[in-house]
Amino acid sequence: MAKYEIQITRERCTGCLRCALACSDLYAKRFEPASSRVYVTSDSDCRVHLTDECNGCGVCVDHCFYEVLHKIRKDGSA
Repeated sequence: MAKYEIQITRERCTGCLRCALACSDLYAKRFEPASSRVYVTSDSDCRVHLTDECNGCGVCVDHCFYEVLHKIRKDGSA
């Protein structure tokens, strides 16, 4: 069961990939955004998306400088 619900403020994303790099480092043991459970698209603007494999650990939130990602505890506390 996920520890956190990850909320996304998509319009704040700059495309820095810190979230994807932190996730891939933790779970794939390499800095490779393609191995991440979070991905960033950069068509006309940058957007963050979570894959179905995301377990809600919150490591992506901890590495986001731009307050794009927020974690809310599943028990309701912040």
